[in-house]
Amino acid sequence: MSVSTNAALTVVADAVGAVSVGLGGFLAIAPLTGGRRLGLEETTLEGRRILGTADLALGIAIIAGRSSPQRWRTVAARSLLHLVFAREYMRNIRKRHAVGMCALFAVDAGIALGLRKEQRSA
Repeated sequence: MSVSTNAALTVVADAVGAVSVGLGGFLAIAPLTGGRRLGLEETTLEGRRILGTADLALGIAIIAGRSSPQRWRTVAARSLLHLVFAREYMRNIRKRHAVGMCALFAVDAGIALGLRKEQRSA
């Protein structure tokens, strides 16, 4: 992989981590408001808090693992969390939100694969 591709993957993974910290923190700290704003009204407060905490923890791990060759695993775990969110959106009868989460799953999985390929070639 070229240096510019490596740099781009690093920046994109950093952005994924930052978004996870922001949205996960919002949902974990303010599950009522966060759930309402994110379309998770039918998900229990405890469920919202768990989803938010998982997203927050993965975001922190992605950012903290910036120099780790295993960073791709954390990004892959974050991509799988999108499928959990998609399931919750389907339970909340928010099909468009669920489709969006599935699209984000594909994007994050692609980033994880790129990071893994980078790690293998290093």
